[in-house]
Formats: sequence, structure tokens, C-alpha cells
Amino acid sequence: HSYSGTTTYNQGHIHHYGGVTSKAPTGVPHDHGMRGITTFNNGHEHRYVTETSPAINLPDGRHYHSFRTRVEFEDGHIHYIGGYTSAD
Repeated sequence: HSYSGTTTYNQGHIHHYGGVTSKAPTGVPHDHGMRGITTFNNGHEHRYVTETSPAINLPDGRHYHSFRTRVEFEDGHIHYIGGYTSAD
């Protein structure tokens, strides 16, 4: 699944992030790992490592996942990221 978005607004700025989740483990229900680094804004960047929610099924047989987490503390503050992955 792909994902992208912007962080929460903190300390007068935001960061962008995006990527592709890890492969799903075998079996259902499942979740995916997510890890990455935000864009470099305001003189710094933030790392994040988290997991998605279990699959949210769609009527057509595809599914997607939600996520919400805190990015790592950097430059005296944190941000949050959250949203939904693409449907696959």
C-alpha cells in the first residue's frame, strides 16, 4: 500500500511524508509496517516507525488501512501523522 500526507502543524511548520508499507505477513487479518523520514523543513526532519490498523475491507474485495502515530522528537518538538493507505 502507498501512503502520503503532511504532519500536524507544530512550532510554525509542517513536514511532508510518504512511502510504501512493508509486505503483509501471511494470514488474515493483517497489518503492515511503516517507516520513513519526513521532508527536511525548518532545518530538520523527523523519523517515524509504526504499524497500520488491520485491513478495512471494501465491497469490491480490496482493502485499505488506517494509521496514526507520533514522529520522533527532533529540534525540541514532535508532530503527528495519520490517514489511510491506498486500497489494494
